Amino acid sequence: ITETSGTISPKYQMCKERIESTAKLVKGVASAEWSSDNQLLHVQFDPTKTSVTAIQKALAKVGHDTEKFKASNAVYNSLPECCWYRK
Repeated sequence: ITETSGTISPKYQMCKERIESTAKLVKGVASAEWSSDNQLLHVQFDPTKTSVTAIQKALAKVGHDTEKFKASNAVYNSLPECCWYRK
């Protein structure tokens, strides 16, 4: 199992469950824990089944920008207002 951390927007605790559950849905992810304090997602995963890129793409697909991928405006705008983080 490989462990990695990466910055995931937004900054609000209310979206913690959404971010973590999205990451956990990626096949090969063993655990995911997001911290609103530093906006870091800590993920443990099997590198033979997935990658950091695949996890970040999944998060961007549901509206959360990552270090490598930006969510589409349409998906971002469909997030609950409490999850909006762009200026």
